[in-house]
Amino acid sequence: MASMARRLLPVALSVCCTVAIAAKPVAPKPLADGDYTFAHRFAEQPSMPSVSMHVRIRKGHIVVTNESVSSAFEKGVVDEGLLLWHPATQQWIIGDTPADAKAPEVGGCSGGPEVIDLAKRIYWTC
Repeated sequence: MASMARRLLPVALSVCCTVAIAAKPVAPKPLADGDYTFAHRFAEQPSMPSVSMHVRIRKGHIVVTNESVSSAFEKGVVDEGLLLWHPATQQWIIGDTPADAKAPEVGGCSGGPEVIDLAKRIYWTC
C-alpha cells in the first residue's frame, strides 16, 4: 500500500495544486498627442452641468484650459502637469512630479492630484 501511495502522490499534486499568478494591472493606453474637448464635472455633484474644457496632450504633458467665461473657472489654464496613471485607483491623474502616481489620495476633494477620465473625456475637480 505504501508503494501505491507513492505512485499516486505526483498525480494528486499535479491535479490539486494549481497556482494562480495575479497579473500586474496595466494602464490603459492614454489618448494620442492632440487637442480635445472635455466636459468638466464636480466630484461632489457629478450630474451638475459645467463648462467644456480644451485639453492638449503632448509627450506626457497635459494642459486643461477654460476658453469661455464661466462662474466655475476663470478663462485660461485651469490645470497643467504630467499625465500619470494612478495604479491604486486605476485612474489617470494630472501630477506635478512622477511621484504623484503613488499619491495616497487623488481626485474629488482629497487635496491630491486631479483625475482626468480619458475614456469619457471628463476633467474632475472638487
